Amino acid sequence: MTRARLRVLGGVAAAAALAGPAAVAPAHAATAPRYKLTIVGTAGTQLFGINKNGDVFGDATEPGARTQEGFVLPAGATRMVFLGSPGDPANTNSASSPEAINAAGVLVGTTTAFTTGAESAVRWSATGAPTDLGAQLGLQNLVATPALTAINDSGLITGFGSFRGEVGFTISGGTVTKLPTLPNGGVDVEPIAVNNAGLIVGQADTRTSDFQAAAWQNGTVRTLGQLPGSLTSEALAVNASGQAVGADILNADGNAHAVLFANGTVTDLEAPATGGPGTEGGDASAKAINDGGVIVGQGGNGDAFVYQNGQATDLNTLIAPGSGFTLLTADGINNNGVIVGTASNAAGATFGFELTPIA
Repeated sequence: MTRARLRVLGGVAAAAALAGPAAVAPAHAATAPRYKLTIVGTAGTQLFGINKNGDVFGDATEPGARTQEGFVLPAGATRMVFLGSPGDPANTNSASSPEAINAAGVLVGTTTAFTTGAESAVRWSATGAPTDLGAQLGLQNLVATPALTAINDSGLITGFGSFRGEVGFTISGGTVTKLPTLPNGGVDVEPIAVNNAGLIVGQADTRTSDFQAAAWQNGTVRTLGQLPGSLTSEALAVNASGQAVGADILNADGNAHAVLFANGTVTDLEAPATGGPGTEGGDASAKAINDGGVIVGQGGNGDAFVYQNGQATDLNTLIAPGSGFTLLTADGINNNGVIVGTASNAAGATFGFELTPIA
């Protein structure tokens, strides 16, 4: 499971959701609750993803640390395991930022040193022990400031960094392989997610075109298509069937639309918006998809949504009323249908949440 960041917007949608009007818990009309809500962590906590076993990861306030730090919370556990930095296990002088977790509980991401700002490409074991893969594998010889973005259950890792543009790569064992650019003048490559068959999705561009959603497999690259009138797009997650989800910014309204890329077709999910069904009131993004095709993300109204059976629904309408929390963004879903993300209370403080389907 990959942490889904809306890279084409530079995180604008997520930041707006956490800082904007949706941070104040509104009243949502609901029918019979379909999910049980569990709040995770203290004020400031965010959840980014969940694996098939129910292990979740995110960031939170670590006692003694100077800033928010990455953590993993194993299924059934009550204590977060904070993710240290290489040479700084307590994160005294650095910060950890996990991006993805696999079924074995292994995570990948980056750490940043406070004194120099230097970033390291890091893999954490299931116990939270960090390894600087950038230094171990000499990634700095390929790119500057390499960042790891995804890992599958076989241990295949994706990442990218800068060198005359963005250079994408994979790590398999100790072998680093550069990902190809798009034909006809390809420049930048940013892999973001990978499934267990080794299908990688993300975004790429050329000298004459902006970023667009792309996929890589077996040494080849292809585009995933765009909505009519699209400015730019990206894929943020992919399931076992090769269905990918992400965001597509349209020229007509300037908003990001949550989309599904499948079988050569791009579908606007029409995520819940302030303007009502079929409209986009703001930026929306599909963040994750499970093997059953259930999609979660953030709607144009600044609330978390779930998409299934051809319809996107605000998740706040599917939990028991009176919780005191607004579900802002859903960033992960596993094959058991458990959803994780970030919520806020009436005071605007963020907390992680986990939604368990009610039978």
